[in-house]
Amino acid sequence: MAKTKIIPVIMSGGAGTRLWPASRKAAPKQLLPLVSTQTMIQETAQRLGGEWDSFKFGRPVIVCNTMHTDSISEQLNGLGIKIGTIITEPVPRNTAPCAAIAALAVQAEDPNALMLLAPADHHISDKAAFSRVVANGLPAAVNGYLVTFGITAEAPETGYGYIQKGGNLDDHAFKVVGFKEKPSKETAENYIASGQYFWNAGIFMCKPSTLLAEMKKHCPEILAACEAAYHASTLQDGLLALDEKTFAACPADSIDYAVMERTDKTAVVEANMGWSDIGSWSALWQLAKGEDGNALSGDVHVIDTKNSLVHTDGPFVATIGVENIAVITHKGTVLVAHMDNVQDVKKVVEMLKTRGDADKL
Repeated sequence: MAKTKIIPVIMSGGAGTRLWPASRKAAPKQLLPLVSTQTMIQETAQRLGGEWDSFKFGRPVIVCNTMHTDSISEQLNGLGIKIGTIITEPVPRNTAPCAAIAALAVQAEDPNALMLLAPADHHISDKAAFSRVVANGLPAAVNGYLVTFGITAEAPETGYGYIQKGGNLDDHAFKVVGFKEKPSKETAENYIASGQYFWNAGIFMCKPSTLLAEMKKHCPEILAACEAAYHASTLQDGLLALDEKTFAACPADSIDYAVMERTDKTAVVEANMGWSDIGSWSALWQLAKGEDGNALSGDVHVIDTKNSLVHTDGPFVATIGVENIAVITHKGTVLVAHMDNVQDVKKVVEMLKTRGDADKL
């Protein structure tokens, strides 16, 4: 029996501002080694490679900011990973245009292949489970559904979107009833108690033709702009540099808002695979903390310190008698925050933008 070919699309356009000051415009979090000795995009590319019983991955398509092309190529080539195509975005336009451009590229490469859209900056600790989840989603994707992977919700997190499942489509896939925005604590607790909700990981698998058809129905203006940009661009030596004028005219929107929340073609497959979006310093702390509750990186010494994250890229950092804090030093910039407030780092980034401190962004 022939194996289904899946072409991975690694979306690497995010800025990762919630991990400032380590994550910067020139080197966002997906290009950094936050969880292991490998960078986030290296981990992602390795996960999206290889061959299994029912499917095999093709060479990945990378969609990224123009300024990150060389870094990504060097990082993946350093692992011996052969890239299919790098698509560069001259301006950021969120994930819906990214998905549309990628679908056009994958369809041109192999109209019979599935595409798997995955953010470059997520961590998945159980790679074997990830492969099983992909296999579980194949029948629904082949049958014309936009398959999303719903993360087994372990706690009433208010920082994630949720997916409500409906009836079974097959042995592993459920019809999606709806997508829910980041809820209040009470609402999230009700979601968990019902057993009908998953965390939304933003990972999707489908036929390119299915996605393009649904975009034509639900966000035709985005699709038309992406088609114009795609056809105005030239693929040369594996690089598709999108035409700036036509791509800049494309409306910016997420694939969730533009397509997934509107179509009746969505399916969800449960994914219990050690997933984290590393969306904040507290998320990284949860992954890296030891028995004493501390996560330490670099030249660090702690005394009477509990449940804290201390990270330095060079200068020696010492903490004494503190609890539940994050201390980050990177390129001469220092962040100190209570662990409950690390999400507010975006406010600092916005202030620096307003102040015009480009060297700190």
